[in-house]
Amino acid sequence: MQTQTTAGPAVLEGVRTLLDGLSEHWNAADGAGYAGLFTPDAAYVQFNGVVLEGRQEIADTHDLMFRTMLYGTRLVCEDIESVRVVDEHTAVVVSTGAALFPWQREVTAKRRSRQTLVLVREGDRWTVASFHNGRVKPFPASGPLFAVAAKAVRLRVDRALRSRQPR
Repeated sequence: MQTQTTAGPAVLEGVRTLLDGLSEHWNAADGAGYAGLFTPDAAYVQFNGVVLEGRQEIADTHDLMFRTMLYGTRLVCEDIESVRVVDEHTAVVVSTGAALFPWQREVTAKRRSRQTLVLVREGDRWTVASFHNGRVKPFPASGPLFAVAAKAVRLRVDRALRSRQPR
């Protein structure tokens, strides 16, 4: 996918440097280094909806995860989909990637996530003020499974609406 951007080459280079830094610290299982690329008061929404508040919680949680559920993983940034410069100190980035286990060679559809990052410029570098990560699960807009699911939803909604009507 081609990057959609309102950013110049220097901003794109800064974004790439930041994303590469996140991957480097992740791949070294360095929670403090990873969190050091976030602002002290950063908001971090994990793929499962859990919110981490601030650099210290991001560091502590990732240190734990790197020793347990994310042990041995590597972070892969597949694509920078868009970079929108809000002002000279703020940019919004959308990217895709995944945390892969050692036996995984490439990002599969099941592992692919999309991240939205709000970046702020601190001096000559970008840091993450807000991060939201979600699994990419396309909405099936057609096919037999869609038709059955759509019919089931309509039946439940209609039943709920009828039960609320005065008798």
